[in-house]
Amino acid sequence: MANEALLVLNAFVLRADSSAAAAPRVARPGYNVNTAGEGIEDAGTRDHRLALTAEPQLEWEAFDEYWRKTHGPKIVHVDGPDDVQTPLLRYYLQQHRIPAGPHSGRAPPYVPDTDAAGRLVRVPAARCGAYARPAWDGLAQLGFADAAAAHAFFGAGPGKYADSIVPDEAVFLRGFAFHLAEEHVVLQRGDRRRDPVVLLKLHGRAHGLSRAEFRGRWMAQHAALLRELPDVARLVRRYAQLVNIGESGDALFDAAGDAIDGVGAYSFANMNDCEDFVAGAGHAALAADEAVFCAGTSFFTALNYVVRDLTP
Repeated sequence: MANEALLVLNAFVLRADSSAAAAPRVARPGYNVNTAGEGIEDAGTRDHRLALTAEPQLEWEAFDEYWRKTHGPKIVHVDGPDDVQTPLLRYYLQQHRIPAGPHSGRAPPYVPDTDAAGRLVRVPAARCGAYARPAWDGLAQLGFADAAAAHAFFGAGPGKYADSIVPDEAVFLRGFAFHLAEEHVVLQRGDRRRDPVVLLKLHGRAHGLSRAEFRGRWMAQHAALLRELPDVARLVRRYAQLVNIGESGDALFDAAGDAIDGVGAYSFANMNDCEDFVAGAGHAALAADEAVFCAGTSFFTALNYVVRDLTP
């Protein structure tokens, strides 16, 4: 499906978290803050209790609720007559990772834990493996008409984003990565971006491929293969390719986010359709093709919140 590409800032987020962590879950300076607004992992900080919640067992819940119910409304709120940034935002999606959904560390079909005789194990506690946590806890997509609008929205200096949004991000986020991308809609059957479940595939190009070569291969042969697959026709409501167009030296360039060359966003009517797709022959064919032009692909499932969509 041809479409006029919108410019999107993909922001990959890490939730606020008081536990020790290695990369990429190391906090950005000034993020993961306490009630005084100090990063709990910053040098010299003595109070290591999160502002979000002082109870570690509630951190995931608090992050998930704060991002949607507190931060989301702030992004789309017109902050007085001098707010020239908010009207530039064409769409804003929050895609919250669902731990029970398919991810590249554990994908369907799911099987019971059995012994050599095929019987359910009697002491499951002794066989719990390490949890393979995905690298990111969600993705925010912020859509703009063009690069000028994106730069104006995130502009440095006084304004809504710098003064009010960045301090709010520090409350519920430990860290993030981002890049600018073009959104190319390959398949559209649903109502724009409103389907509730999304499978997000993060691609890094194969060694020796330029970004332009990766883009051409992904947007041509891979997209053509996808359109032909019966599982896609039966289960996928929408598929968009978010193609990294970031350039070093640009004000919105981020080295961590630049390592992700593209994001494929598959939308589904429900989780069962998503699981059937990931377990099926169509997804296996796509994964085999991705291995040809990608050095690595990871994926996770998310609940899709459409906070704003002003696109036609």
